[in-house]
Amino acid sequence: MAYFLPDGDPMKEWCMDFVWYLWCGPKSPVFGKDKMATFESYFVADKATHKEHMNPYYKLSQKEEICDKILKEFGLPVTGSHIINGHVPVKLKDGESPIKGNGKLYVIDGGLSKAYQPKTGIAGYTLIFNSHYLALAEHKPFDPNQESTPKVEIVERMQKRVMVADTDIGKRLKAQIEDLYELVAAYRGGVLKENFKL
Repeated sequence: MAYFLPDGDPMKEWCMDFVWYLWCGPKSPVFGKDKMATFESYFVADKATHKEHMNPYYKLSQKEEICDKILKEFGLPVTGSHIINGHVPVKLKDGESPIKGNGKLYVIDGGLSKAYQPKTGIAGYTLIFNSHYLALAEHKPFDPNQESTPKVEIVERMQKRVMVADTDIGKRLKAQIEDLYELVAAYRGGVLKENFKL
């Protein structure tokens, strides 16, 4: 609504404020930190002012039972479902893993920015999902003089191959096909009369 409401609408400014709060507010469920210290890191020499404290989600979500509660809260089955977090640097050089909660949560893309690479030791992760498996691609910091092909590790194989029919779109397509079969049967059985003129 912050974008679509016309200028002058009394709700537009409130909606814009709300979007900014979601982006970087200390109690925003989307932001997840007590502050955004970009200004401090650019202009304040005291490194203590650069610290951004993460909210409890980041510690709690490392536990499988917490991930299960989050998945249930979203109406998802705990078996086969995953939580994917981005924009969170994974400090691989300090022994941190992008896989949390016994494989229920994957942290991807944190560290692609060159500014994070000294802290992480890598250039982030990409999650690869296909009908056979989930994999994580670990990216090296780009160096034009060296090979920079990512290291790909399969982290979970599908119990059975995931087909289009297994997806939400596949279920909707199946329902539409069943509707079409009923429509054809109604025409063939004379319940519906064809109204066709040349």
